[in-house]
Amino acid sequence: MRTQTRNLKSVWLLSVSFAFVAAFIAAALPSSMACADENGDAGEIKAAVQAGDSALVGGAADSLGNSGGPLVLREKNYYYQAFNRRDPFQSLIDGEFEETELELVDIYAVKLVGVLSGGMDKYAMLEDKNGFGYIVKAGDPVRNGSIVSVGEQTLVARLTMFGQTNSVTLRLEGKKGKGE
Repeated sequence: MRTQTRNLKSVWLLSVSFAFVAAFIAAALPSSMACADENGDAGEIKAAVQAGDSALVGGAADSLGNSGGPLVLREKNYYYQAFNRRDPFQSLIDGEFEETELELVDIYAVKLVGVLSGGMDKYAMLEDKNGFGYIVKAGDPVRNGSIVSVGEQTLVARLTMFGQTNSVTLRLEGKKGKGE
């Protein structure tokens, strides 16, 4: 029952669309016929339209300003003024893409300034002596090792130097307010 209702709705919409197109053509056609009636060429245009011919022959084409080509009711010309402008189809990115390897964070040269919690993951905010910030999580590589875990107020990294593996823990420095 629902599919029949949907089919009836789609058939109804299609018939309304065809009726709208037919009404539009009927409204546009008499205005072109009136132009031809003024010149006395209405019979020739009617015959060409009924035959489905896109080109008019004889005096009807000449009187409407067409020289044997298809009947054009309206003509719109668009021009792009390209003087002193860039090519609209040219890529905005110039040159080749160069992949650069980022310098890894040195755990011995940074301090832990914050911990962010995002769902199941925790991210550590690190800052070096120049004020540059880094955001790392468990599993990220650092110079000579990787981050093992990020806790509520700690970061644990495992570093291997000269064949020996060490565990380094950075603790969040608490800021003291008034009266503490």
